[in-house]
Amino acid sequence: MKKLLALVLAPLLILGLFATPATAATPKAGAKCSNFGESIVSSGKKFTCLMVGSKQVWNKGVKVSGSAGKSAAFKAPIPISLPVAQNGTITFANIQQHISEIPQEAFKRVQAVISANSISSQIANDIHIGPNTELDVIGGKSRIQEVLLQSQKLWSGFTQVSTFRIFLYNAKDEPWAEDQWVKTARAAKYFEGEIQGEIKRIAGNCQETLSPGVFKGAPSNCRGADSTAIANTNDAILTIGQGTADAKNDPSATSGGIIGHEYAHSVQAAQWIGKPSSYCTPQTQSEKCNRSWNSNWGFSPCWLFEGLPNSIGVMGVNSNFDSFQLTRKNLPYGQGPSNVTDYTEASLLKYLVNQSSRTCYADGDLYRLGYTVGAIAVEALTAIGGPQAVMAMYSLGAEGVEFTTASQRVYGISWSEGSKILAKVLAAEYATYGAPPR
Repeated sequence: MKKLLALVLAPLLILGLFATPATAATPKAGAKCSNFGESIVSSGKKFTCLMVGSKQVWNKGVKVSGSAGKSAAFKAPIPISLPVAQNGTITFANIQQHISEIPQEAFKRVQAVISANSISSQIANDIHIGPNTELDVIGGKSRIQEVLLQSQKLWSGFTQVSTFRIFLYNAKDEPWAEDQWVKTARAAKYFEGEIQGEIKRIAGNCQETLSPGVFKGAPSNCRGADSTAIANTNDAILTIGQGTADAKNDPSATSGGIIGHEYAHSVQAAQWIGKPSSYCTPQTQSEKCNRSWNSNWGFSPCWLFEGLPNSIGVMGVNSNFDSFQLTRKNLPYGQGPSNVTDYTEASLLKYLVNQSSRTCYADGDLYRLGYTVGAIAVEALTAIGGPQAVMAMYSLGAEGVEFTTASQRVYGISWSEGSKILAKVLAAEYATYGAPPR
């Protein structure tokens, strides 16, 4: 699966904060508001005027600590207690003795969360399918809806997007996809800069990728997929190419795994929903007011950014372990050989700890290993603490916690020590896979 990174283009599109007016009427959750970005403390809560779809409304409010005139720190919902208990079948202390059990234990924990969670209503989705496009997903649109529902249940308890827009198209329908996006986006009153930037990513899904977010050539091989937050809203968009010959032999494409992967990306960025500094206006130019930038460049190393969706996101759409194994068989070396690592313990440790969230997204070889080494690492973390533990690191990131600290708060072990154990586990696993393809 070729991931075309929206956030490389984000600095050109990302926008900043709007000045907060001095006065406003008493807010009520869901009621119309006039001044985007305005915050008012009332009845012990801080209400913020946010954009939902094409409307500006007051959010539900956040409880204020201390005096009524002071703002409470932003808190992203986390549906589990931290640190996660180290008393399951696999823990950091014993994982090296249970390496062969990691995939099945991780899958088991993902399915347990889906089974335990319930939702009152499905998140709004807006699915556009090209007029000449045959879907790669077996079961078509109804299967896509099923995947979205499973994914929503998997991440229940965390903040999720208000609307998830999906555009599926083949090379012939690529111009149609651009046109449909423009019509949809303008009707929703999205920023014009956001509209134009997404057009480049729609075409990029059908072009040769030189590096994340950099493409060349005429649209032809529509094999890419991209999920990104839509600036100044609580919405997200997924654009996904269809109809290539190799997709029919790719279980990730035919099962809906790619859609589960991309939905997980929307949840990563959704942890910044409700944080006033994550919303923008066309008049400002701050990269820090975009949710995709905050969750990726602002917080997450590349191995985690792609590893979470490519393991947990894909596990969440499979109903049994055997079907997941079909998808997983190409996971270790799915992106081919790389000069970034030789898959030894020392090399894998260096890969895990030396990534800067500000630079790894510009390094194509290093970035692509997130789909493989990153996914195997997240699989181990999921076996230890469950899928919610991995996403909880993003919730803490939205609160301003750095990755290494978030990792320790979630797992109760320092990243320095945890990364060493993960490197040993990864090296042992890769020793069983054989040499990478040539």
